[in-house]
Amino acid sequence: MSSVAPAPSSELSPGVFSSTEAVTDSLISGLSFMLLANVIQRGFGFVRNLSFCRLLDEDGLGLWALASSFFILAAPLAVLGLPGTFGRLIESYRVQGQLASFLRRVSIFCAIGTLMMAGVLLFGHTWIGHLLFGIDISFGTMLLIVFTLVSIILFNTITELLNGLRRGRMVSSMHTYNSLSFTVISLIGLVFIQDWQVVVVAFGLSSLIGLIPAVYWWFDKDLAWTCSTRPLSFQKMFQRVMPFALSVWCINLLVNLFDAVDRYMLLYLAPTESEGTALVGQFHSARILPLLLTSLTLMVSSLVLPYLATDWETGNRDRVRKTMQITFKLSIVFFFGTSILALAIAPLLFDHLLRGKYEDGLSILPIALIHCCFSAAATLLQNYYWCAEKGRVIGLVTACGLICNVLLNIWWVPIHGLHGAMAATAVSGALILLTTVVSLRRCGVVFDRSSVWIVLLPLFLILGAVPSMIVAVLFTIGVSRLDCGLTREEKDQIDQVIKPLFQRFGIRMHSIWH
Repeated sequence: MSSVAPAPSSELSPGVFSSTEAVTDSLISGLSFMLLANVIQRGFGFVRNLSFCRLLDEDGLGLWALASSFFILAAPLAVLGLPGTFGRLIESYRVQGQLASFLRRVSIFCAIGTLMMAGVLLFGHTWIGHLLFGIDISFGTMLLIVFTLVSIILFNTITELLNGLRRGRMVSSMHTYNSLSFTVISLIGLVFIQDWQVVVVAFGLSSLIGLIPAVYWWFDKDLAWTCSTRPLSFQKMFQRVMPFALSVWCINLLVNLFDAVDRYMLLYLAPTESEGTALVGQFHSARILPLLLTSLTLMVSSLVLPYLATDWETGNRDRVRKTMQITFKLSIVFFFGTSILALAIAPLLFDHLLRGKYEDGLSILPIALIHCCFSAAATLLQNYYWCAEKGRVIGLVTACGLICNVLLNIWWVPIHGLHGAMAATAVSGALILLTTVVSLRRCGVVFDRSSVWIVLLPLFLILGAVPSMIVAVLFTIGVSRLDCGLTREEKDQIDQVIKPLFQRFGIRMHSIWH
């Protein structure tokens, strides 16, 4: 996961650029800006998703949800995941004086793949549109979709490149520009025209606007990567890059398919064609609050991973295993608590802000939050395999969950409709968590019996906000007074983190558990 460290300048051949010649951001600076940008973007995204639900009808919201799923799946496919290799390989090729050749060849491959994808979409716009959206798509609409897809590919490629060059501030600025412009353009457009195509166009335009911070960098002729000093064998590059790119792409594809399969199952298995997009819209509305929590999971996971990797590289594997054990428990408890809060405010959002248009979405919200708790715990636990550089295990676990999700959707959607699709997702998420825990046990990460009771906590969300609050209170009392749920060692670890925070405000205590 970490980039290859550059060699000292004294060991480099003449003409090969040393690490000091490339302008980069420090790790702390880059992470700080990325953390701030993530918080800002999540706020924009939450407001934007609520506004989409309010301004679009359920069919329009469903069509936008399907378009969003298509962009997530098609953008990496068009470029075969090649930009995903930048973070790992750019520094290696830069130190060897071969970076410009590497980037030039990857850019050519990406351009060819993008043009081929665009040509296929435009040439077969009728049957492809029906396949993707369940309705006939005009050539003009498909042209808008292609424009947005190309814009997304360009934005993603440039951000991956800048990430590889360790320009964290610029990447954060690009994402902030993108998120803010998408929110403003789409909402202004929907005020005048309540059509899902307005959101598609806004998505494409915001991707281009997000490139603005990179304009100065793009025309900077003094950058160290603008020329190569050593020849780069195409065969050697291909043999190194393609396996890595395909592995990253396959894992991302599995994750993205898991996210999209429910929408397309609802589209294809709905009793009538017109009902499919409406059900997708209801499904999308139910995921607004869980997606906010999921994005928090991804942010926390990315922040925790460097610390785990440090322990791993220094040989402190036992500490990594203990961190996994307490992470499993605390993540479930934390997301159980935040899910209760989501259930408490959901009626206000759905009945008043969304005008009661998405009552079906509100009814499946508890199941969506259960899935959120399980997937959050699984995501954090899978950091162990990234440290061990065993991403194939994550791919295998996700593939099992995806197959389960598809089979359960085929079984339950025709019978239970929207509730069947959401239940299929929750059960599949639980399967991913279970298989992750079982596989970690084989790696020496042992979970005690109290973990079993903690993992059952999210199931109480199905009862509603008030019963879940009662369960949370009883669990808190049990943990603090009866020493169940958390071991004494785990409580001491939590004390070491929490007590200094209280002491900063003049509050001194022996332990937060008494």
